[in-house]
Parts: sequence; C-alpha cells; structure tokens
Amino acid sequence: MQETEVQQDIPIGEGIEPAQGEQHPANVVNHRIRRATMTADLLKAHVTLMEKEVIHSHQGDLFRLVQHHYYTLQAWHDQHTGWRIQRNSSVIRLERHLNALTPGYLYERLKEPKDFACLTWLLWYSENRQLTGRGNELQFLLSQLAEQVQEQSALGLDGEEPFDFRRTADRYSMQRALHYLEELGGLQLVDGQTREWVEQAGNADVLYEFTPVARSLVAALNPQTVESTAAHLSDPATALQPALLTDMTRSPALVRAWRTLLLGPTLFRFDDPSAFAELLTHADSVANELLDTFGWLLDIQRDYACVVRASGMALGPIAPFSLYGTNDQITLLLCQAIRKQVEISAWSPPDAFGCLHVSVEDMSALLYSVREQCGENWGNEARSKSSRVLLQDVYKKMRQVGLLRGPDEEGQLLILPTAARYAATYEKPGPEATTSTRGRAKASSKRAQKTRSTTLPGLE
Repeated sequence: MQETEVQQDIPIGEGIEPAQGEQHPANVVNHRIRRATMTADLLKAHVTLMEKEVIHSHQGDLFRLVQHHYYTLQAWHDQHTGWRIQRNSSVIRLERHLNALTPGYLYERLKEPKDFACLTWLLWYSENRQLTGRGNELQFLLSQLAEQVQEQSALGLDGEEPFDFRRTADRYSMQRALHYLEELGGLQLVDGQTREWVEQAGNADVLYEFTPVARSLVAALNPQTVESTAAHLSDPATALQPALLTDMTRSPALVRAWRTLLLGPTLFRFDDPSAFAELLTHADSVANELLDTFGWLLDIQRDYACVVRASGMALGPIAPFSLYGTNDQITLLLCQAIRKQVEISAWSPPDAFGCLHVSVEDMSALLYSVREQCGENWGNEARSKSSRVLLQDVYKKMRQVGLLRGPDEEGQLLILPTAARYAATYEKPGPEATTSTRGRAKASSKRAQKTRSTTLPGLE
C-alpha cells in the first residue's frame, strides 16, 4: 500500500525555531504589521493637518490622531516649512504663512472676491469687539454686523465699491462668509436663519456668537506681511510682476519651495527663481519626502512645479474645473487655442520663464474665433452675453485657477506656463465618435504627453 504524504497547514511562526540571537518569525511579522500601521497613521495625520484648516475635538478620531503624532508632525514642519502647530484641548490648526500671492485654488463656500472680503470684515468685527472691550460679549446680531461693515467699507480706498446689503448679491456674499467661518468653528449660530435675512423676510435677524477660533485666526496674522501684501495688491505696476512677497525673501530658498508646493497650486520659476533652482537641486529628496510623508507626487516641469494628489481624495481643495460649467469649458478651449497660436508662430514665443505676454486685443480675437467654432455647445446664458462680458468672466476663471494674471493698466496679460497642461474638444456621443476619439488620443499622445486632453459634454 502506497504511503500518502499528509500536508498540514502550520500557522506563521509555529513549528519554526529561531536561530540563536534571532527574533521569532511571528514577532518579525507582528513588528512589520505594527510598523506599516504606524506609517499609515502618520501619513493620515500629516494629510489631515495640511488639508484641514481647523481640527476640532468633536472630530474624534482625527483630533486624537493628530494629537498623538503632534511632536513628530511639529518636528517635520520645523525642518521643512517653519510653520507652527497651534493646539489646545479643543482645537488644532497649522499656522501657515504665504511666500507669494499665487491664487489657484477655489473653495466650495468662497468663490467671489466679495466672499473673501466679507470673511475679512467678519474677522475685523471680531477683533474690533476685543479691542473696544466688548469681546466678553461674544454674541452679536447680524443686522449690527452688516451696519458696521457697510459703514466701514464706505471709508475704504478710492475706487473700491462699498458694501450695500440692500443688494441681494452682497447679502449672499455675507451668507457664504458666515457659513464658511461657521464650518471652521469660529462662529456659532444661536438663533434665527441666515436665509431669512438674505431673503429679507420681514424683520428677520440672526443671533451669532464668536468662538476662540475666530480670535486665533486673527492672532496668526503678521501685520507686516498684511501691509506688504496690501501694498503689492493695490499697486497697478505689480499686476504682472513676480508674486513673491518682499518680506519672504529672507526665508531659506528650500523652505519657500516647500511652502509654495504645499499651499499650492504651483511654484513658478518666474515668481521665485532661487527657490525653484533649490528645488531642482534637491528634486529627488523632495519627491521622496513628499511621497513618504503625504503620499503625493511631485511634478517638475521646466518652468514650474506642482504637487499631484490622487483623484478622489476626501480631503484637499476642490477640482479647479467642472466640465459642465460654461466658463470652465471656455477656459479649457482657450488654453488649447493659445497653444495653437504659439505653435503656428501667430503669437510671440514664451519668455525665459515660459510665460506669454499677450494683449487684451489678441485675447479678444482668440475668444471670438473659439466662439465661432464652439459657441453652439455653450449654454443660453453664455451665448446671450457679449464677447466683452464673456471674456471678463473667462479672465476671472483663469485668474482663480492660476493660469493668468492681469490685465494691467496698459491692457497686457501674463499667461502662465500651466495653461499648456490643458486641452479640450467637444465630441458628439456615439460609437463612431468614441472610436475616432481613441484614435486621435493615441496619435496625439506622443506630441503632447504632458497635456490633459479633456472631452467636454456636447449637445444631445
């Protein structure tokens, strides 16, 4: 009778005797699991601290996670960014400082300039109550706030339109700012509904209460930086100049590179040549550190660098473009048209920093051409607007996502090299269109490997 070998499953580590001086295999496996878990937790703590403006104790696990890794997180920022972590028993926040005025991220709540202005006035109102001795009375009526903001904004700089909360648009801007500060935890709704105040329903009023978070947001501001930033923004001559703040040039170049990359969206060689050069020198170490610390990738091009986050992340800024927004579609189409103008030498080539200097007249003509070719795919509102008004809307969008600066007083625009990252076309649905699209995508991938080709939703 033939013997049959019986194989028995042996749990990991059992039945194996370690050599003298070696760890038991089971201990080695458990150590690796614990190490992987600790690494994943630390990465999550870094991302949470970076992508959330404020972390509250009521957020439970996230608050405890960041609190647990506080010393490691602070040591990392001491080395790379110089930012400090504010923390107490109820709130944790990373106190960040700008190097340059490089817009490019949109926020779900705040999109219009007046939204940000209302947020600033809200913080001013909170601080003013502290300075005038009314800080102990943290509660206030929205009508009182609106009256104060309206009066103070009327004393502003020449040429700036003051707030008038009889206008519906101004009331909506205040509502968005209130909700944003409320989400940050700097404000609490005590009684009433903001919507009723916006809609002017009778004598509707709202009772709010400031929290210590509002005070911490103001305390983190550097008065000198605020003054230099205001001077930079109010000077027409700086509209197309590098956006690096003068006060920040004293910071180490690599620290400035880290700050700009993390705050986003882009570090331009045009804005900070020395920081960009330092990044190139340490490109491998920065890329590895970014990946190990946040799980993000570093994309370095000739004239700019940016962080690439995984799609679908729960944290972080919202997507800069919506394929169903007409202004977003026009912006993407213009990016493609701009690149075409350079390729056929219809426009002057980029300067030494990869930027294009274009006149308003040239952009108007280009928009007219794009409108002739693609305007039938746009919504009724966009089709009914004049080219002049539509172009202003597109300028606004391009400035918001960090593709354009200006125009200045002479009607000149600065198109940043990131505009070359985007391209878009309209395609009608159907199997033939899908097949041809794939063929063109394969053919064009070799010509523009760094360009994101986006198919926009066409008319049914």
